Order: sequence, then structure tokens, then C-alpha cells
Amino acid sequence: MMRKFVAGALLASLASLAFAHDAHEHDESKGRGNKPPPLAVLQLDEVRNATARFLDVDRAVKEGYVDIGLFMPQMGWHYMKEKLVDERFDPTKPELLVYADDPCGGKRKLVAVEYAVPLSLSKRPPQGFIGRADEWDANQTFQLWTLHAWLFEYNTDGVFAPMNPRVM
Repeated sequence: MMRKFVAGALLASLASLAFAHDAHEHDESKGRGNKPPPLAVLQLDEVRNATARFLDVDRAVKEGYVDIGLFMPQMGWHYMKEKLVDERFDPTKPELLVYADDPCGGKRKLVAVEYAVPLSLSKRPPQGFIGRADEWDANQTFQLWTLHAWLFEYNTDGVFAPMNPRVM
């Protein structure tokens, strides 16, 4: 009986958080290091599980991610799966994977996933993860809305910060 009550309370709580996501608006009050709400944490766990196979960069390449030759300090090397670049945000199918060089000379290490939506397809930041902690960037150089999720390398600035000072 108590389990049913706890399960019901949990479902009601999750439903109210999902409702809050529908009302999600991106604004300038979002700051660096904002902690994602509980449902976003569950989403991030789902993303981590869905992308863990790409810890091996060779597997990412076999599944269609291409090294686009873009290295950004405090980010890393970017591998893109171009067919995923569209107007949709699908947390378990990131358009880019971000890798850092292994300081010991081994294979590149997966540090983050990155989402990309063409600016031409969305005038406003896309609806991303539940809550208001994600930080979409209007990248004028590449004409993309971009969002990082640092799932495989801790980021002192927050999981959704665009840069990670721990990545060289």
C-alpha cells in the first residue's frame, strides 16, 4: 500500500515537472553552472547510456560520425553526423561528439556530446533538456544553435556550459 502511494506521489511530481518543461522559456536569467532539475538529470543519464558506445572513437566513425577537423580549445575535436542536423532536438541522438586528445598518446577520449540546430530552421533557441539550465549558443560562424552536455568529463562551469576549462 505504501509503495503505491510513494509511486503515485513520484508520478505526480514527475508530471508537474514535465508540465513545467512545456512552459520552458529560454532567457538571460539562466546562468553558468545552473544545476539541471531532476528530470533533466534523468535525461542526461539516458543520453550517457545511449552514447557510451562512442567512448571508442572508432565506433563513432563506424556509425557515421566524421572528424570535421575542428578543434576548439576548452572543447576538443568535433565529430559530426550530418544526417542528424535538422530542426529537432533528440537527446539520445546528438549531432556531434566532442573528443579530447589523450595526453599519453592513445585514442581520443569522448568528453561531451553536442547538439546542433541550424539557425535558419529556428529563430529561437530550441526546446532542449527539461528545465532552464541548458545553455544554447547562437553560433554565427557555423549558423547553428549549439548546446554541449559534458557527460564524460566533469565541467566546473556546469554540465551545459559551452566551454570546459579541464579540456585542453
